[in-house]
Amino acid sequence: MANFIRKTAIVGLLLGLCVALASAAYASQDADEVPSEPLIDPETALAVSQQVTRFEQELMAIESELGPYDVNLIEVLNDLGRFYMELGQFQSAANVFERALNITRISDGLYSAGQLEILTQLLNAYKAAGEWDLADDKMHLALHLSTRIYAPGTQAYADAALAFGEWKIQAVRGNLMQRSALANMRDIERLQNIYSVALGPELATAEADDSMRTQTRFDLLYAKAYAEAQVADYAMNTIPIRLQRPVQRYVSEYVCREVVSASGQVSQSCGTVRRENPEYREYEMQRSLYRDRVQIAVSSLDRTIDDLQALIDAQPRLQTGNDGAAPARLEELRTMQVNINRNYRRSVMRW
Repeated sequence: MANFIRKTAIVGLLLGLCVALASAAYASQDADEVPSEPLIDPETALAVSQQVTRFEQELMAIESELGPYDVNLIEVLNDLGRFYMELGQFQSAANVFERALNITRISDGLYSAGQLEILTQLLNAYKAAGEWDLADDKMHLALHLSTRIYAPGTQAYADAALAFGEWKIQAVRGNLMQRSALANMRDIERLQNIYSVALGPELATAEADDSMRTQTRFDLLYAKAYAEAQVADYAMNTIPIRLQRPVQRYVSEYVCREVVSASGQVSQSCGTVRRENPEYREYEMQRSLYRDRVQIAVSSLDRTIDDLQALIDAQPRLQTGNDGAAPARLEELRTMQVNINRNYRRSVMRW
């Protein structure tokens, strides 16, 4: 337990350092000003600034003639946002992309595919500005839209799930949103279900034009197995507070009671009585839940690795493509699997 606390403290310090470095990268610049070290050379910056002025004037003209929610504003706002990004004015870029998104939702509906491209631009702006919570909100919106627009098992749905998972892993590794270890791990745990749904029905065919590519299916299974490995490892190394101190099944108490003799006289009889500890049942229930949680995580990892092996066996291209990258990645997972299963057996012996 002491080793785990020390490891957690070290990880916390490292994560804190990462966040501090990321924050410092943006602290020296105002959100609506050019950074102290321009992202582009002065000549190009001047040309881009002139374009910004032109698009701002065009924006005002369209607003004056057609109103603040006309669809013609969307293209102008997107172009203006891209120029703001080139100048390093990330917050200004985010503001215009937000407006373009709102107009698209008003004109095309809440679940229109046109929002996805704008969301990509908006996400890039918030990430560049270090607005991690806002970026996370928009990433959830992008996934939600994709799940409403596309069907599980399609390439577009899988791409959205992989992009969402990549962001979550990045956010957890850097603790970008300054959350607890438990909250971060719950995000990773949810990824398992997102990937499972994205894989689609087991009997789905690959004949449709929008069906998922084989490589993408492998990537989803790999990402799912990686998430399961993280959850299993976390579960085994995070002992619930109630289990940190074992509870004895029986306790001894010194008890006195009144005893009536044959002659009718009343006297006290005292002695030690052994009885079941009332906290023991709660302790056993918590221990059972803990072991079940670990077992489920380990079993899920084992099944997913089996699915990966079956996919590689059925698709010769995966075995030889990209210089054998797929078998190499599977071998990495198997190494993790061996370590996790060994730790699981040791955990069972302790409990």
